[in-house]
Amino acid sequence: MRHSKGDRPPRRTKRLPRPVRFIVRVVSTALILALTLAFLPYATRWAAQLWPDPARTTRVSEILRHELNQSARLETMTVDEQGTMTAGVQAALIGEVQRVTIDYDYHASIGVDLEEATVTSEGSVVTVSLPELEILSDALTPTRVDRQDFWYPLTEKRRSQLLAQEKETRAQNALEEANSTQAQQGMIQRLQKLIQSWIGADTWLVTVQIQVGEEAGK
Repeated sequence: MRHSKGDRPPRRTKRLPRPVRFIVRVVSTALILALTLAFLPYATRWAAQLWPDPARTTRVSEILRHELNQSARLETMTVDEQGTMTAGVQAALIGEVQRVTIDYDYHASIGVDLEEATVTSEGSVVTVSLPELEILSDALTPTRVDRQDFWYPLTEKRRSQLLAQEKETRAQNALEEANSTQAQQGMIQRLQKLIQSWIGADTWLVTVQIQVGEEAGK
């Protein structure tokens, strides 16, 4: 007996095998869980901005002030380089009467004094304003001195002055390098990790902004 087109029985949908359905269910659940965990911090922070908790913000500010004072200084980069400086002295009618060439090693530690940092808060946002980068410590050590000073002997005072001038020049160059955008970003990332370890779970409930140098004064 033939069925007319209108009487054709409905086609049965072929179901996936049970093991495949189980795998699909597990993968879907894991994907939903991963997405939830990924967006949870953003959702939590968004909620904290809408309904800020002044008590929590105050507590975080106090923790940051304490930890910044305890940490004292934060080294952001070091400089180790070798160089050569040359200086001469000219005399009227005679010409050059002294030429000094000094090879040296220069080392510098650059960072910020965290005791000078300020912490302010508004709503759910805490702002940490850092001072300008500075030379925390540096040293210029002569490794070789070549003197041509028969007519005008090199004195210890002049030698010290030459080394001090070269040290100051090296320090200025090092600070210029440290104030580059890339170097400052590295410092901020390092401080952010410290702040996260200091305030723990409040990291997701309070937004901490870091400003450096001139930006902090705006």
